[in-house]
Amino acid sequence: MAAEYDFQRKPNPKGDGELQPMYPRIVNKGTITGKRLVSDISQATSFTPGDVEGVLAALESRISYYLSEGHHVQLGNMGHFSAGLTARPVMDKKEIHAQTIFFGKVHFRVSPGFRHSEDISGAERYRRLCAFLDANPFITRKDYSGITGLLKNKALNDLNLLVEKGILTTLGQGSHKVYVRAVNQCVAE
Repeated sequence: MAAEYDFQRKPNPKGDGELQPMYPRIVNKGTITGKRLVSDISQATSFTPGDVEGVLAALESRISYYLSEGHHVQLGNMGHFSAGLTARPVMDKKEIHAQTIFFGKVHFRVSPGFRHSEDISGAERYRRLCAFLDANPFITRKDYSGITGLLKNKALNDLNLLVEKGILTTLGQGSHKVYVRAVNQCVAE
């Protein structure tokens, strides 16, 4: 995990001074702005900053529309959005009218696969890589993530380690980088 963390004590619900267990908490390094995100995506892909901004604006618009229509919206493998409502508390539902019900918070529920990588052994990941390369001339980081269940950074670390060991080599750069066998066949690690 690249994020830094610290430990914090849980609040004492009784307030009796008894020490509570500690839990890890990520140290916030700041907020990545939309402008920075657009710039990073543009530099890592063939999309212009205008393309990225346009797609983000279209996503915002469509997500907002579908939520207002009562849908949940799935966003890739990241998770899904849903909308909540607010209204004054009532004892009988006859006491409230549509004009007094408003959209409240928008909720985002993270998909389990986005939170953590699949836990498979290095040998099994390597077997899957060899099988993929038997059927294809190259593999991308995204392909490797797909066949191993690894998140982006761990997948990149795996592939770069295989490059360091001389098992794979790279062609291209940035978002166009692909990994190919350095020799004609996969070899045992």
